[in-house]
Amino acid sequence: MTLKKLTEENIGELSGKQICLCEKTISYFEELCNQYNILESISCIVDTNKRNQGKFAFQNRMLDVYDLPYLLQLSLEQTAIVITSDYYREAFEKIEDVLEVDHPDMDVYYFANQETEYEELYRKYYENRPLQNIIIFRSGPHSSSYVKGMDFADNARALFEYALKADINHTYELVWLVKNPDEFRRYETTENVSFLSFDWSVSEDQAERDAYYRVLCLAKYLFFTDAYGFARNCRKDQIRVQLWHGCGFKTRVNFVRCEKRYEYTTVISDLYADIHADIYGLRRDQVLVTGYAKEDWLFHPDGTDKQKLCIPQAKQYIFWLPTFRSTEQKLAQLNEYELESETGLPIVNTQDKLERLDEILRRKNILLLVKLHPFQNRNMVKCEACSNIRLLENADLAEQDIPINRLLGMADALISDYSSVAVDYMLLDRPIAFMLEDVEEYEQSRGFVFDNIREWLPGKEIFTFEDVCTFVEEVANRCDITAEKRRRLRKRMHKYCDDRSCQRILEIFNIC
Repeated sequence: MTLKKLTEENIGELSGKQICLCEKTISYFEELCNQYNILESISCIVDTNKRNQGKFAFQNRMLDVYDLPYLLQLSLEQTAIVITSDYYREAFEKIEDVLEVDHPDMDVYYFANQETEYEELYRKYYENRPLQNIIIFRSGPHSSSYVKGMDFADNARALFEYALKADINHTYELVWLVKNPDEFRRYETTENVSFLSFDWSVSEDQAERDAYYRVLCLAKYLFFTDAYGFARNCRKDQIRVQLWHGCGFKTRVNFVRCEKRYEYTTVISDLYADIHADIYGLRRDQVLVTGYAKEDWLFHPDGTDKQKLCIPQAKQYIFWLPTFRSTEQKLAQLNEYELESETGLPIVNTQDKLERLDEILRRKNILLLVKLHPFQNRNMVKCEACSNIRLLENADLAEQDIPINRLLGMADALISDYSSVAVDYMLLDRPIAFMLEDVEEYEQSRGFVFDNIREWLPGKEIFTFEDVCTFVEEVANRCDITAEKRRRLRKRMHKYCDDRSCQRILEIFNIC
């Protein structure tokens, strides 16, 4: 079986055949159909992602998306298979596993979109050049899901800031891939630091493309949080490290084996090393127990952050970071379900309850700071009339350049649900509460990495509004009733309880 690039020269080989596309990727479909007039010849799509399977409307055509074994039902003499995926080599290997025995001489085509076309040219140009002392950083999801602030955040940013403090930029060129490089002019005088746009991968300006692909093709190390597709075609001597967002309670939305997509990932303990190897399809030796880079921030809160965000003085601060339930962008892969609430908040779900909670907080001189997920629809939350409940906007944090974990360092207590932020916060050994009114629904919708999830929650369980009020009273009275459970779980969930995770990550790769 042979993998062939679909070109103007061989497109005629598809003439008269039905076309089966492999992997449902709309952007690829659009480019493919714009470049070649083959829409009417597309008969179906195969995709291993169960969330993509079923009926699919595309440009006034209704197409069926099947699981990969559906290929065995096709008349392959009359069908051409065209892979429409960034990971076309992986897709080809899966097709081989299904068809190789009966069709060893078959050709399978892959369509190279514009980015892949450019990258293939630059990879060829640089293939014999030695790698240079370049480290690439990137954070946030795929560029199509861009949210301001997420492209310079999280573990990648924490590691970058540590690298600067450790003078790593004296020996390595540190390069960030962001949406808008002009937003980072504050670093333009910093030695060996540059910001490039990830959109330059398809720029019409050759100088921008040259700058982008030079570092992509010659970097020794690539550290990223979440999005890794940009590094899909790296050389074997380039090292890709998935820093990820956190070690939490939720399982992965869709299983894709990542063993070949990056060389290493970082986690916080041996417990999570086994979990992440399983849910991300990695070998155990690819999972490095270092602690998370951004956890270092927890130990070093910045006293000026409150002033920058106009957070008033209070005796104590409780942070509430609810897991998102409905997004601004309606991202299908992220929506678990819609939250039914007058206030946009779980449990404190009526205006009357919100006002009563605000009154308790006011009497205790406690400020409750609600920080939504960046994808969350902010307009759902109605707390403008409250004196002691404030909404922290993602846009405000981005505008003031404040990482949430640095801000969490000032919190006296945390309210969470199933977010990994609670696992991070355990390091500070302060009270945590968990909103669990929808734990059964969430388990059915998304699922957890632990069986008997309640045994693994290092804090107070909250099911009712009265539970919320009780927790506030306990915080006010310095009553930490779940401390023993939290400390017991912390020993299993964290290998390290210090501010040296960044140091450990760089030392593993002999960068410092």
